This record gives sequence, C-alpha cells and structure tokens, in this order.
Amino acid sequence: MKAIDIMNKIVELERDVNTAARKVAMLKSMAERITSSLEQEVVSHSRNVHSFEDSILQLSEAKDELNAVSKKYSLLFNFITDVMNKLENSDDEDLLCGYFMEHMPLTEISVKLHHAKTWGYRRYYVALENLDALLVSIPVDQFPDIA
Repeated sequence: MKAIDIMNKIVELERDVNTAARKVAMLKSMAERITSSLEQEVVSHSRNVHSFEDSILQLSEAKDELNAVSKKYSLLFNFITDVMNKLENSDDEDLLCGYFMEHMPLTEISVKLHHAKTWGYRRYYVALENLDALLVSIPVDQFPDIA
C-alpha cells in the first residue's frame, strides 16, 4: 500500500469518526427529549417498541458504529505514526503529520519548521517517497486490517 493511500484513508476514517460522533450526539439529544416528554406512543409496527426504547436502540447502534470506526482509525493512525518515526529526516515526519493529520497548509508548516514558504511544496513528494520506501520494507502481514 502506498503512503498517499494510507494517509488518505486516515483522513477518510477521521471524517467517518466525526460523522459517527455527531450522529451519537444527535441521537443522545433526541433520547433525552423523548425521555423528558414520557410519551409511550408505539413507533415500531413490527414489534412493541415505544419511542423511548426505539431511540435508545438507535443510540446504542450508533455508539457501536462509532466504536468500530474509532478502532479502525486508531489502528491505522498508530501504525503510520510508528512508521513515520523511523523517517531519517524529522522534518519529513512533521510535514506529513501537519498536512494529513493536523490539516495545515504546506506554507504554514514550512514557516512553523523555519523554512521558506515554498519548501513544503518541494519537500512534500520527497517525504512521501521516503515514507513509501519504509512501507515497502514492512511485511504485508504487519499492516493493520482496516477493510
């Protein structure tokens, strides 16, 4: 797997975690409102479930989904940060972390690392190539299973 693919997958999983967290927060809020109104109106026609029970079931399912996505994100994030710690140039690690994990613009990262503003654009592809070289040396069975 290429470094850019792993980094893009991390960004995608981060979005999924944020979406799942928003869903949990929304369902929790809904459950609190339903609980306070104490309505006992049946909402499911296939089983005898009241609105409170239905919202709690949805909240529980959303929490399970959040936990699953968070676990995938954590596995991949920890894997790639361990690999990036092995990069010879610490600026490469800081550049990739800043760009993909902190979502900073390359010019801002360059200034933060005390380089010229255009340094980040020039160094970005070199850093990815260096990370690719490290990833090639890792056996496939050591990659996290995030499918």
